[in-house]
Amino acid sequence: MRAASPRRARRRRRTRAAMRRYALAALAGLLTLLPAAARADVFSSLSYGVHVSTIGDGITLEKPLLYDFSLRLATNTASVSQQLEYDGNPYTSTAKYNNIAVIADYRPYAGRYRISGGLVFGNDRVDNTARDENGTIRVGSGVYPAAATGTVTSRLAFDRPSIYAGVGTGTGLIRGLALAFDAGVLLRNGTPSAAATGPLAADPVFRADLARLRGELRTRVVVPVFSIGLTFRP
Repeated sequence: MRAASPRRARRRRRTRAAMRRYALAALAGLLTLLPAAARADVFSSLSYGVHVSTIGDGITLEKPLLYDFSLRLATNTASVSQQLEYDGNPYTSTAKYNNIAVIADYRPYAGRYRISGGLVFGNDRVDNTARDENGTIRVGSGVYPAAATGTVTSRLAFDRPSIYAGVGTGTGLIRGLALAFDAGVLLRNGTPSAAATGPLAADPVFRADLARLRGELRTRVVVPVFSIGLTFRP
């Protein structure tokens, strides 16, 4: 068998080198055409921050999972009191928030705006304490001496997960630090209760009025939620 000439051997080596270059170029082009969601490692850093909201203040942790999808964990703690009139009697109403929100964020086209949805878990409640007016307290359909009723309270406890839906956006302040805004609603389903500390607590008529007071509490409520926070992204 006749050996290949040096010229032919060099031509073969050049052909093999060109094929390797073409293969590498094709692989690089394929990688650039892969969906952006497949390159989640670029967005895998954990961001954290603080926020204030209408359902409490706390910290926020956010973990990007895909190019346009992330998961947030937010804690909320607050206590807010107000004076109001309910069923013809003045009350001091105190909303107490102690919850954790697990929220998924979807950013269309990976932009700055997000659509959010999730669940809120915790021990949130609204405590109402009746205030006597001229020495009497109205409970249900009856009016009783404040000395006999003692302290009359009602409570709406949100011990079930609440559904959150909202939208949000943000803007950068300096490198790594951003300002975040969120607005949405919280769909809540509460458990009502009512009690009194005075001697009338054992009276059947008064107990019926307490039950009537408990039954008049709205258990399904829609709570508007607004939040602003500072987020640090390493």
